[in-house]
Amino acid sequence: MSHTVETLAIASPRLDAVLPCTLLLPNGRPPEAVLYLLHGGYSHHAEWAERMDLQGMLSGWPLAVALPEGGFSLWMAGSDGRDFERYAAFDVPEAVEGRLGLHPSRGQRAVAGLSMGGFGAFHLGLAYPLRYGAVASLSGAFGMTYWRLGREEGSPFLPALGPLGGPTREAASPLLALGRAVARVGAKALPPLWLATGTEDDPDVTEAHRALHAALLAAGVAHSYTEAPGGHDWAFWTQETLALLAFVAGALGLHRDA
Repeated sequence: MSHTVETLAIASPRLDAVLPCTLLLPNGRPPEAVLYLLHGGYSHHAEWAERMDLQGMLSGWPLAVALPEGGFSLWMAGSDGRDFERYAAFDVPEAVEGRLGLHPSRGQRAVAGLSMGGFGAFHLGLAYPLRYGAVASLSGAFGMTYWRLGREEGSPFLPALGPLGGPTREAASPLLALGRAVARVGAKALPPLWLATGTEDDPDVTEAHRALHAALLAAGVAHSYTEAPGGHDWAFWTQETLALLAFVAGALGLHRDA
């Protein structure tokens, strides 16, 4: 069972904009679940599918994959008033699932991303834990609220993040968001979580991953954590996307065609 590719235009009243979304749809039978894949910074909605053979990787899985456009938003409610958080959590699924004729339960919806998108996937998963049956991140930019890239003059992420010490950065901190989510729904109610990062990535990325891993352990949150050879690049992400898809399929209880 192969996948076809199309582009869906998503009208978002929250953003007062129409943004594109790449869809990969299984042939042969209706999809049983939807995975929302969030792109990284300096990227766009179609790049993940352009950079690797996602169609081949998805072959046999009854899984639709949606890749929405997020600009430099960090997939959060930005300091600039642009609410990409609720756009990604609600506007995109409404459009995609309406196109597919699906009314999925939590166990039929997952969110994942790479770099900025990995940050965004965890942000959404912790903000709306009862909407997702799985959350995954490749090389998540978990330190964007304090890294130099998120505070230097001229950074394209500044409109979303706002000033240092501001409420937007505090709300977006993964460690603080984890604490809020556990306090709200309990550690056992969080969706299955998966993190992977490359051992040759920037040390700041590795440090942020290890800090989040430690916080998840301390909070008693079940999760999968991997450090594997590779950098912050498409070679590593191509290498690990198969594992990401297998994790999502397992968490959602999907079975692959022979």
